[in-house]
Amino acid sequence: LKGDSPPPKSGEGPGVGAKPDGVFWWGFYTRPSVDEFFEAALDYMSGGRIDPRKLPSASVRAQVIGAMLGAGRYLFILDGLEVMQHQEGDQYGLLKSADLRQFLSYFAAPGHQSFCLITSRAPLLDLMDYTTYTHRDVTRLLPADGRALLRRVGVQGDDEALDRVVADWDGHALTLGLLGSYLAEQHGGDVAHIGEIPPPTADEPRYERVHRVLRRYDGHLTEAERAFLTLFSAFRTPVEETAFDKVFRVKPEKPGFSEKPGFSAAIAALDDAAFEAMVQRLVAYRILRYDPRAGHYTAHPLIRNHYAERLKEADHAQVQAVHERIKDYYLDLAGDTPTNPTLDDLAPLIEAVHHACRAGAYDDAFDIVDQRIYQGWPDRVLVNQLDAWETALALMLEFFPGGDTSQEPQVSDPGDKSWILNEVGLCLMSLGRLGEAPPSYERAIAVALSMEDWQNASGTYQNLAELYAHLGALDASAEAAREALALARRVGEKWHEKASLGWLAWAEHLRGDLGTASEAFQKAEDLERENDPTKRYLYSMDGIQHADHLRRTGDPSTGSGQAAAYARRVTEANLEVCEGQRWPDDLSRSHRVLGDLDADAGQHDSARGHYDQALKIARGISHRHSLIEALLARGRWAARHGDLTGFGNLSGLAFNDLNEALGYAVDGGYGIYEADIRVALAWAHLAAAKVPPPGGEGFRDGAAARQDALRRARDEAERAQRMSADMGYHWGQVDAAEVLAALDEAVTKATEHPE
Repeated sequence: LKGDSPPPKSGEGPGVGAKPDGVFWWGFYTRPSVDEFFEAALDYMSGGRIDPRKLPSASVRAQVIGAMLGAGRYLFILDGLEVMQHQEGDQYGLLKSADLRQFLSYFAAPGHQSFCLITSRAPLLDLMDYTTYTHRDVTRLLPADGRALLRRVGVQGDDEALDRVVADWDGHALTLGLLGSYLAEQHGGDVAHIGEIPPPTADEPRYERVHRVLRRYDGHLTEAERAFLTLFSAFRTPVEETAFDKVFRVKPEKPGFSEKPGFSAAIAALDDAAFEAMVQRLVAYRILRYDPRAGHYTAHPLIRNHYAERLKEADHAQVQAVHERIKDYYLDLAGDTPTNPTLDDLAPLIEAVHHACRAGAYDDAFDIVDQRIYQGWPDRVLVNQLDAWETALALMLEFFPGGDTSQEPQVSDPGDKSWILNEVGLCLMSLGRLGEAPPSYERAIAVALSMEDWQNASGTYQNLAELYAHLGALDASAEAAREALALARRVGEKWHEKASLGWLAWAEHLRGDLGTASEAFQKAEDLERENDPTKRYLYSMDGIQHADHLRRTGDPSTGSGQAAAYARRVTEANLEVCEGQRWPDDLSRSHRVLGDLDADAGQHDSARGHYDQALKIARGISHRHSLIEALLARGRWAARHGDLTGFGNLSGLAFNDLNEALGYAVDGGYGIYEADIRVALAWAHLAAAKVPPPGGEGFRDGAAARQDALRRARDEAERAQRMSADMGYHWGQVDAAEVLAALDEAVTKATEHPE
């Protein structure tokens, strides 16, 4: 539903007469977090039987909830979805979150009887292509509905007079509700007094009409009521009754806070009965909404925004004091943080960070993030355990004025500034928003260098080397790795030296300088053994990339005799480490490498098992690159081995995996992966060209289909070849040349032996 009026009343929507098995409502105005939404929805759909910590990523939660939709008839109501949509530019109307887009696609798919009702002020362009999606513009209430609304809130008068009010105010439900409540409170519901508020002009924006009615309300509200609503607007989430005594009714202690009468002192002067009566009046006025089941209060976004503007006009010290008081309330509400928290456990702390930043207490906010939400290094609970990268990014944006990352983080310690900037880059990279990440890393490095913090500067250069490798900026990746290596050696930090050598080796591997790559990998492995004698091989990302290098080059420099056998030992040891450390990202990639090694050895049953496991793990986390890599590997295997028996339709599997991976790669700017995927698609099309036409298909049609498949294969291979040449990507050019040669051979055979 696109518009500002409420959704249809019960009994007016689809499926009338069939009661749903469950109704889940979520308001993005008050809780604009994708991670929190999926945690709450999973808890509801599973009846609390699934521990959200077992399914940490939004992506896998979306899949699990989507699978549950077929178990009954569920109604999901997502209110205010425009908060999660782009509001301007070429992406206007598109969802910001890929996981939320995926979740809504499950509702749009056939095969279940569940229904999703969405309200938004922006068109939901992501769902336009689904035949199950219906778009309805909610422009105004019908005269009869508007008249009924006015009578329900206590307005009295004949139908003609009420219809005129509905027409004058364009049938806008929120405005009519406020007008009706005003007449009921001030004039006993007599519609004759509506003239006190001049009707809107034709060109007056709808939101300005609401503000005009609220300004009229302000003139009749008491000083305490105005103060309450102004304080109320400072909250982002629903306000629980426990906040009344700790935020609203506390006598101000800070000098200057009570200088402006009516801002807080007027509330503190009320006794219990008067305060309760005031809150009930605001509910009766329809300015506040009360949910008796949850025990909390909310306000319509337009009403909240009206009083938030009033708060902004107050003395700056007063505003900061309000947010500091709310911060203290949320810290008290949070209590002791569990060692293995859920996002719901962390929600009060997240709000405390927001209000600390609004209070100007950025250093306090950073301490909450570092010590209580992330819980230090290496735990990094929010991202390593909960995989909540969307939430992490939103937290980082709190430290920038207006959420503008082009400005400076407002913490006082330069080291904390560098950490925040680096974390922004990590969040963007993990969410697949690669093109936005470089400036954050570069600024983090500049701050670290200005402090002569060579160790952390080296670490961020390593992150930058990884980012540039994904983007296909291979010269820049190698240069960043060299800078990281020089800084690590400058400070004598062996771990960072080893990691920097790993990224340098990988950049050179991609560029085709295989001798330099082998030498760097060998030095990194030597350092690994020196740093930790219990480790024989590189592990984590270093081990994965070393194994890939060995597999592709056949480099026997390790002394093992056979590079593939050594790559397998590296990967099996890596798998054990990753399982012990619970590193799902690297665990998925280790299974992918083992799948590649098995496929090279002709062990296709085992290869398929590893690929399936890699993809299963990758779908359970939010690291976009792991998912792309798993889809690419299995799709490429299926494309190259479509003639195998016992695996079903490998051609369909290949195209499904590769096309899904291609969408992620193109959206995220993963240049290297895109080239590899296009090569694999060329193999898939070539395999399709070799499949004989169905029995009922004519020879001419079958020949035309084969020619089309060959053309598509050549288009993909040549595009991959051009991309790889532009990036300086050695293996992309090698692999494209291989498939082009196979295409030429297929065409020659077809010419020599026509059917």
